[in-house]
Formats: sequence, C-alpha cells, structure tokens
Amino acid sequence: MSTETLVRLDDSGKTIYFAFFNASGQVFDFDSEVLAFVALGDAVEPGLAASEYSDAGGSGKSQYIASVNLALLNNTAALLHFTAIAFEQAGGSPDPETDSARSQPVPLEIQYGREGQNQISIHCGISTDSTSGSYLEAQAWLESNGAVIPLSASATCSCQIRQIDAEEDGIQITTANFGNVNSQSIFTHSKNNPSLENDRQYRAKFTITEGGTSWSTTKEFVVLP
Repeated sequence: MSTETLVRLDDSGKTIYFAFFNASGQVFDFDSEVLAFVALGDAVEPGLAASEYSDAGGSGKSQYIASVNLALLNNTAALLHFTAIAFEQAGGSPDPETDSARSQPVPLEIQYGREGQNQISIHCGISTDSTSGSYLEAQAWLESNGAVIPLSASATCSCQIRQIDAEEDGIQITTANFGNVNSQSIFTHSKNNPSLENDRQYRAKFTITEGGTSWSTTKEFVVLP
C-alpha cells in the first residue's frame, strides 16, 4: 500500500483541508467509525486537514500539505477513479458544501491501495507425495510488485487438474474446498488419495476472483514413481 501527498500553495494563515470524491459524487468520511464514501450531507469528517508550512512558497505564502493512505480510498481489485480538492475551512469544521474550493480537482486512479493500474499476477504451488501420489496440497495467491496482496473474505479460488494428455479434468478443487484465504492471504487445500498416477505429468489451472476480477494461471507438475 502507498500514500499520496497533496500540496496546495496559498496565502499564509488559512485553514486548508482536502476532500476526496468518488465517481458517484460521494465524499470520503475520515471519521474513525466510518472510513467510507458517503453522501456529502451525511459525512461526519469530510476533510483531511493539511499542515501549514509558512513562507515555504515565498513571503506571505505557505504550502499546505496532507498525505492520504490510498488503501483507505480503495483497497479492491477494481481500478476506481477519484478526485481530490483543496478547500478553505470557514467555520469550526470542514464543510465542502459551503467552504470555498481552493484548487482544481486532482484526479486519482487507485487499485489495491496503489495509484494507477497495478501489475497483478497469480502465483501457485503444488505439493504431492513423491512415492505414491496419495497426497496433494495446492496453494495460490496474488502478488503485486513482489508483495502478496491482501484479499477480502469474498475472494474465491478454484483449481482444475488433468493429465497432460487427458481430454478432461481429473480433479476439481472447488471454491468451497479452498474456502477463505488464510491469515497470509493465501488459499490452501489438502487432499488425501487424489487418484494421481505415478510417473505422470499433470497440469493444474488456478483461478482467483476478487471484486469481480479474475486471474488465472497454469502450473505443470510430475508425480514421481
């Protein structure tokens, strides 16, 4: 996950905050009991306060800087679009409905807590009993930039296994078999007596689905005689 630093150059002595809007016009509520996008009029804390750095932009000018954890705005597989706008706070609390905007909208595209389209790939592993093929363990997970991606409880995984020269799948590991990811965001499933034949080459196809987006990969493995 990463943070985005927003900077506004303005006259010194102002109270500046940044508000974040989604494509539906909702504003992000930074209240610790909400932390979600809500209707503008329902937000308890609709702004992220900026720190003032006096004379950082010349005499009588200040830089107003705030950093936001992008995972708060979107930590899902969907690439979502947002805008950030600086406002000058007039009253005792932020109110984007009546406060004056002090900047043009800054566009943000966020996926899995990072800005822009992530390079997401599915990784997997197959372990078998090398003497009889009577035990099988399958693992699968998603990675981006070399790090395992946290998956939600709604994420699913499935796997189909067949001999290389077979015309149909011999083993089906369903989403129900895998269940939810473990604490490391890895899907795992163990199967006794999976009917694997010794001295045969197999191909496993894994599919992980999260937030309506699916990733698939294949892995070949051999059951040793």
